[in-house]
Amino acid sequence: MTSARGDVAGGRYRLVAELGSGGFGTVWRAHREALGLDFAVKELDLPRGLSQTERAERLERATREARNAARLRKHENIVAIHDILVQDGLPWIVMDLIDGSSLDDHVKAHGAGVVHRDVKPANVMLAEDGTVLPATCSRLARRCTTRSRASHRSGG
Repeated sequence: MTSARGDVAGGRYRLVAELGSGGFGTVWRAHREALGLDFAVKELDLPRGLSQTERAERLERATREARNAARLRKHENIVAIHDILVQDGLPWIVMDLIDGSSLDDHVKAHGAGVVHRDVKPANVMLAEDGTVLPATCSRLARRCTTRSRASHRSGG
């Protein structure tokens, strides 16, 4: 990543603040002057040392996945994608900026030494009131206890 606060992505989106980064790149709060709106802009980062073929395949996959997600932009539970930019040979994905916190920030179990090692859609519960809850052994005691006993018996 070589971008910095104040840079302009795609000639349109001024990078205001870094929101987070991970294995696939960095997400920025970016401002689009012409619209007077802020967006989340993901700057994709590819690992160094990829062959030209591998690089092209990853770029194509990232672009294809962004296009597919953009088709679902009206779904209430999907962050809308508005644009894909290419700058310095890398795609940038322009998305709705969500004011809030990540699930990781919200669920502070990690601070207490508890790590849920099987986070997937089947293990995240949606309460009728809209509350989102990770399904843990304390909530599913019987099911987890049964699995735990079975895994201990099988050596797992």
